[in-house]
Formats: sequence, C-alpha cells, structure tokens
Amino acid sequence: MGSSYMDYRGCGFWSRAFQAEVYLHLLSTEAGDVGDRPAWLDDARDNWEVQATAGFTGCVSPCLDQHVGVDPDRVALVLGLPNQVRQQLVQWAPAIPKDAANAFGTGGEAEAFNSDLDTTLLLRFADTFISLLRGELPAEPGTTMAY
Repeated sequence: MGSSYMDYRGCGFWSRAFQAEVYLHLLSTEAGDVGDRPAWLDDARDNWEVQATAGFTGCVSPCLDQHVGVDPDRVALVLGLPNQVRQQLVQWAPAIPKDAANAFGTGGEAEAFNSDLDTTLLLRFADTFISLLRGELPAEPGTTMAY
C-alpha cells in the first residue's frame, strides 16, 4: 500500500494511495458533471482519472498547481467539487459497497477491494483536501496526514 503527497501552493498532506485514487476518481466524476466546463477543467478531469486508475501505488497527485494555480475563478470552481464529493461519501457512510468501489477501477487492473470500503479515511481525506484548497494547511511539508 503506497502513500501519496497531495500538494498545492507549497502546502500539502500525506495519504494512502487508495484514498487519493478513490477521491480523485470521485472528483473527476464531479468535474465531468459541470455544465459548460472550461477546457482546463477537462484537462484536470482527465488527469485526475488517470491518477485514480493507473495503479501508481503511491505518487498519486492531483496536480493542483498545474490545473488550478492561483486564478480566483479556477479556485472558486474547483472548491465546489470537493464539497459534492464529501456529500456523496456521507451518503455512502459507513461504507461504500465493495462492488461499487471496485467499479471505480481505481488502483490499476490488478487492484480490487475485498470488502466494503469504510468511508472514515475517505472523509478524513476529503476534509483535508478541502483545507488544502482553502490554504488552511501548514506550509511545513509532511506535517499533515490524512490516514
């Protein structure tokens, strides 16, 4: 089980790769539901889905500096997506059914969940990701963990 560092604007947090993969898959799905979305969001969405499904076993990244940067319009649009993902996780709580979680295709072809996926760590990831986007995490790399 690999770990991944989610970073944005010089801040970040550590998570388990499966947390990042499932979350980025759900974030990609939400981005795809945005009507009249700009091309940069399509690029971000495509990247998030690759990050979620390639099976990197660590080193998963949302590439937020690349896709969102500091543009206030991009930040505002992207900030709405994690809240929707969090609401979906709350609806699934206490666990995402195994078959639904495996249908996401996260972790690469050889990976599968053997049981229902507890949402506790995913909700912790969601809250930390939202804090990252809002600039609320400390700037010292490696001091915040979402596991």
